[in-house]
Amino acid sequence: MEKEEMQGIYSGQTLYDAAIEQSAELDCIVPDYCPEVFRTLSGSLSPRILSYAVSSDGKLTIDGEIIARAVYANEEGGQICCVLGRTTFSKTVSLGAYTEDVRFYVCEDYCSCRAVSPRRIDVRGAVSIGIKAFNCTEIKQPELSDKLELKTEEISCAGKTLFSSKKLVIREEIDTGASGISFIIDSAAVPKVSDLRIVADKAVLKGAICVDALYGVAVPESSSSVTAEKMTAEIPVSAILDVSGISDEYTAIPSINVLGCELIPRPDSGVMSCEINAECTIRAACESKIKTASDAYSTNFETEISTAKIKLGTVPKPLSQSFQLKLTAKHDEEIAAVWDCRAEIKNAAARNVNGELILSGLLRCKAYGKSSSGAVFCIEKQEPFERSVLSGTTDNSSVYFCTNVSNTNFAIMPDNTLEITATCDVSGDVREIMYVDTLSSVKILEDKPKQKDSEFALKICYADEPKDCWEIAKEYNTTVSALLAENTPNEENKLDGMIVVPTV
Repeated sequence: MEKEEMQGIYSGQTLYDAAIEQSAELDCIVPDYCPEVFRTLSGSLSPRILSYAVSSDGKLTIDGEIIARAVYANEEGGQICCVLGRTTFSKTVSLGAYTEDVRFYVCEDYCSCRAVSPRRIDVRGAVSIGIKAFNCTEIKQPELSDKLELKTEEISCAGKTLFSSKKLVIREEIDTGASGISFIIDSAAVPKVSDLRIVADKAVLKGAICVDALYGVAVPESSSSVTAEKMTAEIPVSAILDVSGISDEYTAIPSINVLGCELIPRPDSGVMSCEINAECTIRAACESKIKTASDAYSTNFETEISTAKIKLGTVPKPLSQSFQLKLTAKHDEEIAAVWDCRAEIKNAAARNVNGELILSGLLRCKAYGKSSSGAVFCIEKQEPFERSVLSGTTDNSSVYFCTNVSNTNFAIMPDNTLEITATCDVSGDVREIMYVDTLSSVKILEDKPKQKDSEFALKICYADEPKDCWEIAKEYNTTVSALLAENTPNEENKLDGMIVVPTV
């Protein structure tokens, strides 16, 4: 095997795959122009990553912010109110090596709130920052002498992974049509890729981020009463990424990741300012035929060899699935109206079960509304789920995925139960992992020549069962080519019965 055939072997590695926790303890102060706290309804923590960087020695530094929301009702119970608090954080994680391919998932872990006084709400909880870091390294094969006999194998696997990313800060003004927005009660931002084109070493990515929010608005007939309304807006996203060497032969997997979204309302109008920190990425790979050597010997000298297993993967296949989950939540009073119902998936994990990729996690739902008595309410409930999202996987399947709830619907049942249906989107990629034995070092011991019998040009041996040509050649210190010149192997390149072994 020629030297150049031993090069160009790339292995994808997972440098880091874990979630780190950031606690939050905030005091949310109720302004004088807002009613006093009578009953807390819900609390939430919205984390966002403001910036991150990886140093040359593999240290990942993350700077972020947590926005706390405390939702409460006034003494009469018919007015919903919300106050904010915010805090910043910084985290450092050792990835082990430098990489540009870092993926994040930020979410609330848990949150609780309680009224300390009529003008102060204590919000406590934690957020999770899921981090996955990958890199692609070239595996250096040992230099092998042309005097060696090599056992080689051709393998189809993924070549070098091409990666590119671009950070975006998107600012939009969203007009809700309301007379004025008092505060944001809850919000979400869900990205989706709609188109990808490869043109001259560039990837043109297009998509959108769907932003929805439940917000409080002042009732025109009253100077103090506030009700809630919901809005949805689709913000277009586009990016041109430089990807040197990419072509139509590559399987390219694009993604849009929302690192954070903040909505700032304007009390004097129905406009809210939206600021989104997003990252557009492209990962691409194409099939590569490589040759590896797993064994070697010299017909003239003794040799010392050592082997190692290398991890290779196939070209990733895009994963894109949608499914629906249902959950029921009961309210103690008669439901007069539901302003908003939203859902999210927490602690998602995937595993292979009998050739099926099973996604499991928690579906968490939250609904805001008003009872027939006029009291506002917030219902929260979460349930575990399992769902098959892909067939044909194996225990050697490696899956990267992210989940988003793209739509939530509800129905009010006669017994004051909410039947909530959440549409869940799963996106990512799947590839098969293989471990291949390869030579890590070969040493020819020229001070230990092999003894040869020059009196015989041929030897005869017998095999009761089909035997690999390589094993026969190595055992009798000949070459595979010489062995094949004197014998006819079967379809599996094996010999049995009487075998003529030439001396070399």
